[in-house]
Order: sequence, then structure tokens, then C-alpha cells
Amino acid sequence: MNLLVFEDEAWRNFKQLTYMRPVYRILTPSGPLIRNILKNFRDVQVYAYAREYLSRVESERDPHMKFNSSPDQDDEALLINGLARRPELVASLAEKTVGREFILLAKGRFLAARLRGERIAGVERPTEIIERLASLVGAIETLEAPPESIYQYPWEVLDGQPVSVPRMGEELQLDNRVAVLGDPANMSIPATCEIEPFTVIDTRRGPVILGEGVKVESGTKLIGPCVIGDDSIVYGGRVGPHLYTGPVCRISAEIEYTIMFGYSNKHHYGYIGHSIIGEWVNIAAGTTTSNLKTTYGEIKVVLDGEAIHTGRQFLGAVIGDHVRTMIDTSIMTGKLVGPFNVLSGVVAKNIPPFTGINFTREMYELELGAELRVVERMMRRRGLKPSENYLELIRHLYELTRPERQGHLGHRSDHP
Repeated sequence: MNLLVFEDEAWRNFKQLTYMRPVYRILTPSGPLIRNILKNFRDVQVYAYAREYLSRVESERDPHMKFNSSPDQDDEALLINGLARRPELVASLAEKTVGREFILLAKGRFLAARLRGERIAGVERPTEIIERLASLVGAIETLEAPPESIYQYPWEVLDGQPVSVPRMGEELQLDNRVAVLGDPANMSIPATCEIEPFTVIDTRRGPVILGEGVKVESGTKLIGPCVIGDDSIVYGGRVGPHLYTGPVCRISAEIEYTIMFGYSNKHHYGYIGHSIIGEWVNIAAGTTTSNLKTTYGEIKVVLDGEAIHTGRQFLGAVIGDHVRTMIDTSIMTGKLVGPFNVLSGVVAKNIPPFTGINFTREMYELELGAELRVVERMMRRRGLKPSENYLELIRHLYELTRPERQGHLGHRSDHP
């Protein structure tokens, strides 16, 4: 069977994160969305459909996945939205309806479908998949899933639950000067990790799961639920609860209720909470996200000019890839920061991609060549080199987002 993972127009709601990746590569507390989808399906040929400008980088990320390629029409196809919040629901429905075609909706969007192969013959773009599905509504069995079955906005990703404690081979034998609060069975620490004495691991609220090669320095309190990605370093202080990171991150207190994609750096003091941080982000000393209004009221987010009711009392920031903050940057509640930004001072409004904030709090356009050089320097620090396809993606994104920032240049960042 062919499994087609596609994105719809809701990618724009996540654009701070999805300008640089398809929606199915968003990191959640239980791992990347694509991994959560694929673990529910076995023996399938995977096809992925997203914006064409991502194709070359996607081919590097996963050479085995067919991207924007027409599937074999002789095989039955199961389609699933890359923003599926409950892929196990789709897997269960598919198992119970073997041989039957169906379309599954959630919030008026296409969550999933099972179709005969000829119905999707020749599709090579996500928009073509949406058009085919729209033409079949009512013609085949059309079902409705619970609204919470699909992600609509980025802050919803923070509500996910971490994976259960994995079974492992050899585990690290902790120094007897490491304190464990709660059940030791609720933590997973590979033998390749290093946990220095006078670390506290608190599993009373949830599991603490460390990836391979993680180092935790003295003076750290790890509070579960918490997942730290491979080869990351924790430098001390209160870390967690509800911190979930990708690989090769640098982490220091205070940080909680946050998702941090891989290769990002928060080495210094400052509070980060109820936030999502993309890849290759550098959080300078003293940078703080506000996550609670002084009125204790609901936080609204301005998304493409529309004020969205989040229903949340706590919400920090959504920060895209390759953002750097200057020391003592303050980011107000519910702010959306696009990729490739240099932030300083008070950030009281959303910041479009490739925008800097100068010392008079005015926004200006960053120079593309300088940003490409910064990317190369940042990656070199981690022993990596950007591919030409990755650099070309950045060049394309610079032109793609130029209209988005034009209306902001020269305006102050500290005036809402």
C-alpha cells in the first residue's frame, strides 16, 4: 500500500517553523510528526507532498522518501495530513475499513482518506491532492473526526504528551551523589551519557528521557516530563518540566514548557517558557520570553493580521530557524518571530523573516550574503557544513518573504 503524507494550506499558520521544512517535520513532545505518523503504519511505500521549493533539501533529509512524485496507480493509497495530531486514529479506522474507500475530515480540513490508486494517478503537488479529495466528498463515504485530531495552530503542539520510557540496553550507572526524586524506572539514561555529581533528576511529574551522548553538568535539576536530544549539553539550573529538544542543543536554566528543535543554543541565564524554538537558534544571555499577561487574561496571537483567540493563559513565543537574540532581549507574550532574525531590546510585535532590530528599536532588512556567511559559521561550530541545496533554499526564502517584511522596515519593534 502507498502512504501519502501531504500538507494543506494550514502550513501558513506555522510558517515561522515551516518556511524551512514541510509541516510533517515539526517537532512535538513525542518526536517529529512524520515519525509519529510512520510508526502507525507498516509495509508501506511513503510519498510526501509539500511546497516544491523544499524538494531538494527534503531529498537530502530522507533519500528513501519519494517527494512530490506520482504514486503507483495500481496500489491502494492511504492519505494522511502531515499535521495529523492523532495518526493512530487514522490507522485504527483504516484497519476497520479494509477494502472500503473513505474520506476523513476534521475541522473542515482533510485529515485522511483511503482511495483506489487510479483516483490519485498523476498527482505531484499537495494542491492536486486537496483538489482530488474535494471532488470526491459525498461521492465516497465521508466521515468526521474529532476536532482535536488535527493541528490548526503552532501553540497546540505544546500540548502533546512525551513518549513512554523506552526500553534500552545498557543504562548509565549514576554516581551516588546524583539525587533521583521519584521512581527511577521513570527515567531513561543511556550508558553513553555523562551525569555529573550533584545533579537532581525529578521524575515525580513525568519521565526524564535523555538521548545518546547527553552531558548534564553539576547544579542541574532535570524535571520530567523532559526529553533531551542526542549529544546535547545541559549546563545547570532548573530545566523542565515539559522541555523537549532535538539533537545537539545547548541548554541552561530557566526553561520549561518548550519545544526546541535541534542545534539550538540557550547556554545562559534567562527565562524561556511555553515557547517553540526552531533549529540553529542562538538565545543570548538575559533573553526572556513573557508567557503571562499582567492581567492574567487570555493571550491573543496576531496571525496574518487577524487576532486569534488561543484560549491560553500561558504562551510565550514561536521562533523560527536561524534567529539570534542580543543580550537582554525581551519577547512579549504570543509573538511570532520568523526565521533569520536578529532580535534586540523589547519585541512587542511579530517579526517577519530576515529582519534585524537596531539599537533605536527600528526594524531593518538583513543582507542575504551576510546571513549565508552566518549560517556557515554556525554550522562549522558543530562540525557541519550547509549543502548547496540548503543555501539555495535560504536564497529562495529571502526573495519569497521580501513582501512580508517591506511594510515593517523602519517601524519600531517595541510598539505593538
